Amino acid sequence: MKPCLNQNTLKTTPTEAFLEAARRAEFDAVELTMGMIEPIIEKGAITQLKRKIEDNGLTVASINGPERFNLLAEKEFATLLSRTEKVAAASREIGCTLLVPVPSPLKDHASVDTIVTQAAQSLNKLTEVCGKEMCLGLEFLGEEKCSINTLNTAVKVINSMSKHNVGLVVDSFHMHLSKIMFSELVQIQSNRLFLVHVNDSEAGDPRELTDANRLLPGDGVMNLQDLRLSLVQMGYDGFLSLELFKPSYWQQDPQQVAKICRESLKRVFGV
Repeated sequence: MKPCLNQNTLKTTPTEAFLEAARRAEFDAVELTMGMIEPIIEKGAITQLKRKIEDNGLTVASINGPERFNLLAEKEFATLLSRTEKVAAASREIGCTLLVPVPSPLKDHASVDTIVTQAAQSLNKLTEVCGKEMCLGLEFLGEEKCSINTLNTAVKVINSMSKHNVGLVVDSFHMHLSKIMFSELVQIQSNRLFLVHVNDSEAGDPRELTDANRLLPGDGVMNLQDLRLSLVQMGYDGFLSLELFKPSYWQQDPQQVAKICRESLKRVFGV
């Protein structure tokens, strides 16, 4: 497995400084976010971004987004498709072949079958505008208000599609929120698990925890050794991407934060 740093961990740091911090901390790769890359696209500066990534010796593991991709009205979804098509083209230019769609909040108490069917339809349309070279890694969110909030529902979505370029991205925090045992990951074929977000959590009722309660691996209540062992058992050899949404970290020196993030991955996961 390989170490990666998610841009949300240093959310307020400009992209160029984020890349430098990741390099200095000896990460192999970074994840960028759709919200940060779209302004770069609008400026026509993707070639410059590609050069900065290469100069820092990094790989881009994924672009996080599009967010809230399912349960949209037709006009809203058409706008999202257009945005995603542009991001996919830019992603290919910088050597990245993975986007991470994130589901919408639940609406009108839709049944699981309805959600699975609609999400699969939306993902199919996204694959059409992204192109065959691009992969889509569906990430479920463990919050009760999310339309796809369990591993089982996410697995049902991708199994209903049977497309080699549609798979899963899992996040240890969202598994914790939805009370999913890490051992349950073994139900996923290793070639359908595209990326893993890792983090730890403060203590508390999972129904009341938010992204701001995320902690560095090893600093919280999760048994992340179970996650490591499950990933080894299933033969996962992709990126472990550290994703935190800790506002206090955003106010600190990004190079120092990146350094302690890298150390936590070495200490807990041995990567």
